Amino acid sequence: MHRPTLATVQVLVLTAICTVPGMQLKATTAIVLRSQHRIVLAADSRAVYRANANATECKLFEFHDVYATVSGLAHYGASYRSIDAIREGFAGAGDFQSHVLTTASFLKHRAENLLAGLQVNNPSEYRYLTRQTSDTSDLVQLAVAQTVNGQPMLGVIQLQRNRGTNVLTARTTVCPGSCRGDARIFYLGYWERIKPYVTDSGQQRSVGSAASLDRLIRLEINAHPDEVGAPINIIELNGSGAHWLQNGGNCSLPGVGW
Repeated sequence: MHRPTLATVQVLVLTAICTVPGMQLKATTAIVLRSQHRIVLAADSRAVYRANANATECKLFEFHDVYATVSGLAHYGASYRSIDAIREGFAGAGDFQSHVLTTASFLKHRAENLLAGLQVNNPSEYRYLTRQTSDTSDLVQLAVAQTVNGQPMLGVIQLQRNRGTNVLTARTTVCPGSCRGDARIFYLGYWERIKPYVTDSGQQRSVGSAASLDRLIRLEINAHPDEVGAPINIIELNGSGAHWLQNGGNCSLPGVGW
């Protein structure tokens, strides 16, 4: 079974924050840490399928050697299938950036089809999904990580809805590549309590440990208990492969150990 390889380094003090803005029905808090030799994905486990209907499931997933987490359109995940978009986007030849761009295209197409179908077949649900959405709100956020020739790569895809239409705009960030060189942390879903905690303390907090990430996500659990919930799962890609920093017992991914 193929396992990624990365060089082991100590956790870097985070010096910049890239916020992935959210929207109504985010129903997720996920944090992605990125350094030159290390990528960490952390996510809660609350899944919202219908009003007042919650479940617990792993929000970290894997396709071959690509690891990912997703936020947005929570209870329609099976309909637009972000994992299928990754499978299609990373098929065939191409570098990491081209794979991310292709994944974004497939994800955009699937989400647009979902919205168009709901508008015709379930107008009330469609109105609920698309209400109070600003021009800068993300409908879906997807983070993918892969090791390429020993280099950890990160891609972040944001789907934004053009107001009054079912047309989505896809924005992509690739690290290293199109992201700022000092970008170290990305937020998906709810982050309103996390960002002030990290940035407004008078000095930059180091949040690279599993305990720190757990504490940050629990800030959003306390603020949004109906949409964000434990257990909190954290996976790291480094020189020894992909391994758990924390697993609440509901995640089982190929090639990932302790």
